[in-house]
Amino acid sequence: MDVTPVIARLQAQLSGFVCIAGSADADQAINAAPATPAAYVVPLAETAEGSDLIGVLNQRLTQDFAVVLVIANLRDATGAAAAAELASQRLALRAALLGWVPDDLTGEPVQFVGGELLQFKDQRLWWRDVFRVMTYYRSA
Repeated sequence: MDVTPVIARLQAQLSGFVCIAGSADADQAINAAPATPAAYVVPLAETAEGSDLIGVLNQRLTQDFAVVLVIANLRDATGAAAAAELASQRLALRAALLGWVPDDLTGEPVQFVGGELLQFKDQRLWWRDVFRVMTYYRSA
């Protein structure tokens, strides 16, 4: 899955992020202490349904991708400030992606699948939200 359109969408729609990048940058960030807040788009999975047409390939593709949010937990000992910032950033993220159609010709709107805590590391909270988009591939 090419996540370039998702990154471009987030860069255009979100403000206040120090970094919005792809999975290669996420790999580097995991081993360092990235500037925050940051968002990294990572492709996760792609599945295809079979085609029932003879002589024509017509498939529905389901593509899952994640946006990993990195929030600093430096303002208080309880982590309440980081939790509040995470909630705010997740709302902004969903507003930017839900209902957006990455491929106007053959796609359906982006849907939210779920989210989960990935880790606390170097006083940073790493959270992953997963999204799904469906497109259609047709060849004669």
